[in-house]
Amino acid sequence: MTKGMNVKPLQGILWLCLLSLFLAPMANAACNDKREPGMDWSGCRKANKMLDRENFSGSRFDDAVLTSTLFDDSTFTNASMVKADISRASFKKSRLVKTDLTKAVGYRANFDHATLVGTKMSKSEFSRASFNHAIISDVDWSRAELGRIDLFAAELKNVSFEFSNLSRARFEKSQLENVNFSGAYTYQTRFENVDLGNVRNLNQAQLDMACGDARTRLPEGLKVPTAWPCTE
Repeated sequence: MTKGMNVKPLQGILWLCLLSLFLAPMANAACNDKREPGMDWSGCRKANKMLDRENFSGSRFDDAVLTSTLFDDSTFTNASMVKADISRASFKKSRLVKTDLTKAVGYRANFDHATLVGTKMSKSEFSRASFNHAIISDVDWSRAELGRIDLFAAELKNVSFEFSNLSRARFEKSQLENVNFSGAYTYQTRFENVDLGNVRNLNQAQLDMACGDARTRLPEGLKVPTAWPCTE
């Protein structure tokens, strides 16, 4: 070694190299963990997987890529999917209780007959997703992108759509109790055969750009538009 050369920087570099080699397998290990309650798949890629009928209670999927994965009839109590990509994934008949889906992307995801209770869904994107016959209660779905979402015959109670985009969303035959539409964008939102008598903060301007029919019941103080705009 050259005389007078400082060996401390070299020792530091060697230590970092050894540490990275040690941590690399650990960083990847979580994505290979067995699926079970409390596991952590944050940041993992689990697209096109068959993960139905599983118990994912307490598990984490933050920032994970779960596109087109099958989660039917699974349980997600106290699970976290913050910023997860669940586009085209299927959660039919699944149970999401106190699940965190803040900023999740669920384009064309399928939640038909699913149960969502106490779930956080603010700032999420669920355009063209399907929630037919779903039970949705105590859910914050504010400031979300929900264009063309399908809520046919769904049961919604204590749900907030505050400042969300509901353009062309379908609520036909859904049951709405204490649902907040404050600031929601309702261009051609489908309210055919829906009782709006128990919703909150739906104003005349929102109703005028929405769609309904003779079976649509309006909140007190609002009137049927001269012509419902939906003709498609």
